[in-house]
Amino acid sequence: MPTTRESSSPDSSRAPGAALRPTISVCVPTRNRPAHITACVQTILATDGFLELIVVDQSDDDGTERAIAAIQDRRLHYIRTSTRGVTSGRNIGIEESRGSIVAFTDDDCRVKADWAVRLSEAFQADETVGVVCGRVQVPVELLGTGWAESFQPRQREWRKRFPPIGQWGITANLALRKVVAERVGPFDPMLGAGAPLRSGGEPDFLFRVIRAGYKVINADEVVVDHLGIRKPGAESTRLIRGYGVGTAAAFMKHARLGDPMGAVIYLRFVGSTAARVCGNVLRRGRPVGSGFLLALLGGAFTSFKYGISRDRGVYIER
Repeated sequence: MPTTRESSSPDSSRAPGAALRPTISVCVPTRNRPAHITACVQTILATDGFLELIVVDQSDDDGTERAIAAIQDRRLHYIRTSTRGVTSGRNIGIEESRGSIVAFTDDDCRVKADWAVRLSEAFQADETVGVVCGRVQVPVELLGTGWAESFQPRQREWRKRFPPIGQWGITANLALRKVVAERVGPFDPMLGAGAPLRSGGEPDFLFRVIRAGYKVINADEVVVDHLGIRKPGAESTRLIRGYGVGTAAAFMKHARLGDPMGAVIYLRFVGSTAARVCGNVLRRGRPVGSGFLLALLGGAFTSFKYGISRDRGVYIER
């Protein structure tokens, strides 16, 4: 039977990351998708290698709560919250977790049988690893039915340098040492799906992790399937443009805080995307990707609608 938790502070007497064999807490935020979260939870509970599974529910009704209550497993913990935005949900998961590692996936993802074990191995092999970003793949049977975000690791290690466009991992399959979040700060609640700036929670967090000197691993062996297909047309276009706005806001925040690499990486994204759009015009006669480019440009200006807390390094309402 799942347990229901009230928000509380984690046990500060532990030394996360110090054990040779890390303990893993899994966190899955969800909102208004009881069928998806139920299937996701079942695939995670069918595996081994983790301490607990925390479901953070931001739903508008009790459908998810009732669905989770029907699942019998002592590792499953349910948290209902009035917060909104996936990054806020992940921050609650970090706060409530008991493991030295906090692993995230999305409710429309399904983990592979060795997912947690592979994560544990990646962290155990190298104590300088702060974050592991795993592979996110769309099942073959769903290819061509719409658009879904994926992530294919190509180069494994990133330390003291930043990945190029396409190699910034995503929280559909991302795990972090809890001590790293304590040092660099949590996810920015104003970034990410369901938040005002729509996306960008991952690149903002990974930027801070690499700046702090930790290693980020893009691990091809840590795999989840992503079932979140968006229909062609307005639905997928809205999502992709949201990614552009949030990505721009993520890097512009660091530029506004005085870190020139924020501006450099933002311009790299703009330049790479512009080159791809021009290439598509020449090869295909259509400016494919122009919507994302315009969103990147617009997102930089949109970010100035919000202030920044210099103490906490997060966006705030003006």
